[in-house]
Amino acid sequence: MGNKKFLLALAIVFLAASCNPFTKTLPGGVLKSVNGGADWQFANRIASSTTVSLAGLNIAKLSFSPQNRETLFMGSYTGGLYKSEDSGGSWKNILSKIYVYDFVISPYDVKTIYVAGFYADHGRVLKTTDGGASWNQVYNEESAANAVRAIAINPNNPSQLVIGMTSGSVVKSADGGMSWQLANNFSDRINRVLWQNGNVYVLTKTKGLFKSSGFADNFTDLTETLSKTFSLQNLSYNKDTIDSFSQVFVDFSTPTLIYTTTNKGVFKTVDEGKTWTKQNLPVKPDESEAKAIAIAPSTSNIVYSSVGSTIYKSIDGGETWQTQSITSAGFINYILIDPQLPQIVYAGIYVLQE
Repeated sequence: MGNKKFLLALAIVFLAASCNPFTKTLPGGVLKSVNGGADWQFANRIASSTTVSLAGLNIAKLSFSPQNRETLFMGSYTGGLYKSEDSGGSWKNILSKIYVYDFVISPYDVKTIYVAGFYADHGRVLKTTDGGASWNQVYNEESAANAVRAIAINPNNPSQLVIGMTSGSVVKSADGGMSWQLANNFSDRINRVLWQNGNVYVLTKTKGLFKSSGFADNFTDLTETLSKTFSLQNLSYNKDTIDSFSQVFVDFSTPTLIYTTTNKGVFKTVDEGKTWTKQNLPVKPDESEAKAIAIAPSTSNIVYSSVGSTIYKSIDGGETWQTQSITSAGFINYILIDPQLPQIVYAGIYVLQE
């Protein structure tokens, strides 16, 4: 991993430029529903532009500003970081060039944003303290082809950060990115890192979900029963054995309630991983690979997930599901639910290339 202590505010020319790589309109980008998912409209307009939109971008993540639910941020694998100040009515590019895999906003200072991604064949973390007017590099991965795929911030101490790499390394900083140290290595691609309810959660691609009650140390395997092919007790084959995990969502008010999406569908636990239940989404057996997952912050009964370009919604905690197919060139990769009004929902599309 090399010595990262030299990464003290190294300036990077990633300023929000007039980025115009997506002139071809494709049915992708950002979707919005204001009636609980019954209808969806594209929310792809770039401010002050009639020829460029978000339609061709591969969406990695959507997030609200911690202090204003009308302000949204969108990170794209292919187009940088965007900001909307009118609930998705229009967007402005505030960071270009870097492939954005994840980002976090400081809950104490919304002008401080960390972006995790990939640029010039190396994983990077960039930081702004002025809302995106300027950016500094605070982490540069020395090994090639090793993206920073996930990042989390301690909501109680915004100087503490945890990032996850393609290689499986989990790296942490206690000083806002000025210095870094290796916390763990799962030897498996990191897909998500969450810091919630005082815990750090790390989701790997094939090994599943792990939890640390400390500063990314002493991890416990929460999906061991899902990622084992055979049961040692009765030597029986588990037909729902998971080959790959995609995303995870931990309930805000009840941390023992967790959903994860996998190649075999959506799974739910109410006892923090002791037992898992497969959700009965109305899908075909050969179309069960689930991607996005989100629980409404205002009520744990409302859950959204996705398989391909179909969005599934439950209003009874996963007992039953409604469907809404989206006309898209890709699959729904991220879902964001309004923290106050759960009938307002945003979805990001990953565009499949022809």
